[in-house]
Amino acid sequence: MTYSTPELSQLQYWLSHVSNSHGDVSQKWLTSGLSLKQGAKAASHLAAEHQQQTYSAAHAKRLKACLKDEFSLLCALMGEDVFDVFAKACVMALPSQALTFHTLGKAFVRFLANSWPQGKFNASQSTLFEVYVELARFERAKAEVLAAKGSEQIPPAEFALNEFELLGGGASLNIMVPDCVRLLVSEYDILPLLSQLENRQTKGAESPAMPARETRYIALTKQNGQLIAQPLTHWQADLLSHCNHAASFEQALAHSARRQGMEPAVLRARMAMWLPVAVASGLLVVETAKRPTATT
Repeated sequence: MTYSTPELSQLQYWLSHVSNSHGDVSQKWLTSGLSLKQGAKAASHLAAEHQQQTYSAAHAKRLKACLKDEFSLLCALMGEDVFDVFAKACVMALPSQALTFHTLGKAFVRFLANSWPQGKFNASQSTLFEVYVELARFERAKAEVLAAKGSEQIPPAEFALNEFELLGGGASLNIMVPDCVRLLVSEYDILPLLSQLENRQTKGAESPAMPARETRYIALTKQNGQLIAQPLTHWQADLLSHCNHAASFEQALAHSARRQGMEPAVLRARMAMWLPVAVASGLLVVETAKRPTATT
C-alpha cells in the first residue's frame, strides 16, 4: 500500500500524540490519524516502531530537561533526584499537547501543588512542602515575565508626573500594566531564600534556611531584558491588581480604596508618592495624561 506524505502539522501532531498520550502503542497510532508507516520512514515495521520509541524517549527526556531549566532553583532546593521524580511524573500524568515547551511549566506548578502525599507531617515537613510550591510559582512567573514584551518597548509618556497634581486630582491619567508584569502573593518570605539559592548555585554556599511564614506581595517585571523582583505593600499590590483590570486610573483608585476600606483621599495621597516610582520600575506605564483646560 502506498501512503501519501503527511503535512508537517500532521506529523507534529502524530509524534506529540504518540509520544505523550497513555495507552497501547498500536492503539495510539490508530487514534492519532496517521499510521506508523506514514509517521516513521523505515525499512521494516520493527525498525519504524523502534524509531518511534526512540523519538518518544528523547521527547520525554527533553521535556524533563526543560522543566529542570525553568525550575532550576526548585531543583537546587529539592535535589536533582527528588526533582526528577516529580518532573517525570508530571510528564506522564499531564502529557503536553502543545507544540511549544513554554506551556509545560504551568502544568508542572499545578501538578506539584496537587501531588503532596496525604498524612500527618510535622511543622518543618509541611513548611518544606509549601515552600516548594511557592518557589515553583515564583519561577513560573519569572519564565512568563522573561517571555513577555518588556515595558522598555512601550514609548514613554511625553510629560513629567507631578505629585501635587496627582494629589489634587488635577491630572486625569490613563495607565496600563505592562504584559511583562506578574503579581505574586506568597505565604512565605521567599525573596531571601531565592538569594541564598542563587548564591549556592554560583558559590557553593551552605544549605539555605527555610523562610518565615509571613504573607508577602511581590511584583515581577523586566527592564532591558533583566528580571526585577520588587516587594510591595498590601495597598500597592491591591492597587496594581486593580490597575490591571480597571478601565481608568480613577476607577482603579476607587475600587481599590473600597476593597481596602480606605478613604479614597488617603489612597490617592499614597499613590501620588508611589506612582512615579512604579513607572520608573516598569510596573506601570502612563499612556496619556490630560489636564483640564482653563476657562475664562
